[in-house]
Amino acid sequence: MSKKKEHDTILIVLIINDRYVRWEEFLVTDTIKRVFQLLQDKYHIEKCIIEINDIFLSNDMNVNLVHICNNYNATIYVSTNDKNYKLCKSII
Repeated sequence: MSKKKEHDTILIVLIINDRYVRWEEFLVTDTIKRVFQLLQDKYHIEKCIIEINDIFLSNDMNVNLVHICNNYNATIYVSTNDKNYKLCKSII
């Protein structure tokens, strides 16, 4: 059994449209593009704006999450174009 290093992952709290809260783990090597990809693939959010630490981030940024997180965790606020967005209850 292999042990994870202490900081192999980053814990991200996603707050979607100030309504839904979800926790996701990312690798320390993941970039902001990975967050956008997860939002698209898992949460079916095609277009959105994400904010972390009062900074608005673009999906074409190639910045590692670890460089914009504090203590290997962060809260990311996601605003979708669809204000009536409903998170599917089957998404865990």
